[in-house]
Amino acid sequence: MTWLGVDVGTTNLKVCRVPADHTGQDVVVRSVRTPDDATELQDAVRRLVGELADGERVSGIGISGMAETGVPLDRELRPLTKLITWRDQPGVNQAEVLRAEVGQEELYARTGLRLSPKLPVVTWRWLRDTGVLAHTYLWAGAPDLVLAALTGTHAMHLTHAQRLGVLDLRSRQWDPELLGYGGLDRLPPMVEPMTVAATTPAGVPVVLCGHDHLVGAWAAGVREPGQVADSLGTAEAVITPSRELVLDDVLRQEGISTGWYVDGRHGCAISGNGAAGGLVEQRLAALDRDYPWLNAVLDADRPPSERFVAPYPQGRQAPAPDPRSTYDVQLPVDEPDEEMRALVDALSFHARWMTEEQTRLLGIPWRSTVAFGGPVRLEGWMRRKALASGGREFAVLRGEATAAEGAALMAAEVVTGSPVEPLPPTPVVVSPQLAETWDGAFWHRFHKVVS
Repeated sequence: MTWLGVDVGTTNLKVCRVPADHTGQDVVVRSVRTPDDATELQDAVRRLVGELADGERVSGIGISGMAETGVPLDRELRPLTKLITWRDQPGVNQAEVLRAEVGQEELYARTGLRLSPKLPVVTWRWLRDTGVLAHTYLWAGAPDLVLAALTGTHAMHLTHAQRLGVLDLRSRQWDPELLGYGGLDRLPPMVEPMTVAATTPAGVPVVLCGHDHLVGAWAAGVREPGQVADSLGTAEAVITPSRELVLDDVLRQEGISTGWYVDGRHGCAISGNGAAGGLVEQRLAALDRDYPWLNAVLDADRPPSERFVAPYPQGRQAPAPDPRSTYDVQLPVDEPDEEMRALVDALSFHARWMTEEQTRLLGIPWRSTVAFGGPVRLEGWMRRKALASGGREFAVLRGEATAAEGAALMAAEVVTGSPVEPLPPTPVVVSPQLAETWDGAFWHRFHKVVS
């Protein structure tokens, strides 16, 4: 038995093959840049899945992918535009109309989402205003396109549906008023988590697994309240499962979104930081330095930098949202090594701040964190994140395709009906005495100044 996992990321489309015993040593990954054309995306998925399935007995396929990304299709299910991603945000003016018609507090009370131009409901209003919506038969998210490519069926996972801006979280039904605002009620049927969505022509079951951040968290073993996932990439997302769905306006005021977890049983909260791995990469480029140099700079375990940095070049999303820019990526400095230590330390403290606020507002004790994503390969950064975590357990999950592997594992659990063990993270062990130093005046200085 072999399992395949597909993950449609913002930058890369990844497909992996996982053996029956789920051992990471034999996982095979194929990756290409994510096409911005829906037809090209579907062609790439079929090609990569075909390559990895060749000569194998595939027992199931799991699909994960980015949220808030999709495309309008006409009656022949042909794309009317390129993929509209969460980064494009064409509906800035339309978001202001929604703010006036519905209100931020009411939108959050129904959907768990903060009002933003990246919400698809806002994009639909923009498509209506530009005339495209009149020709639209169906809106398809990126993972929905993958399902259709493999099975001919269009459907949407709960955790993608809840990022559209039109799902009433309590009832798990579409909200008529919000659908009316967007002007689009032609959506794929929504499937419940941990179920088979469709089968391929060859009879292989295909499972829609959900939002890639959440699938990665599930794969990393974050499945109960008190466990925290830190999904690191260009941006950073801190994910906290909760015992039940929580829709409290205090969370909105702190910039935290809420919804259902990928298992469909727990609630969850997500805090985001748009300046994480991408900010580090931009700063290295501005300083004409590279990652091996940064790893050497961060290598030694030591107290935090004495230099203070507020790492928000485009403002802060959460907690305490603040649109003001507080960091100049291009600013020349005399000591690049100390500048990069200060920046990484500040990002590490900010991740702690996001996690502490999120778990506090949910009434959940924060026990442990598992980090995954591209930046976990920087061991010095991960040790500094561990030191900044206030004495909690900290581990990293190394791998080039965590969400795709998680989708394959989830497909295995759904199809077989047997629980699947999570991918094994590696604990990051640091000196308790040094951790106390980070937890003292340095943490309190950061928290006091930025808040």
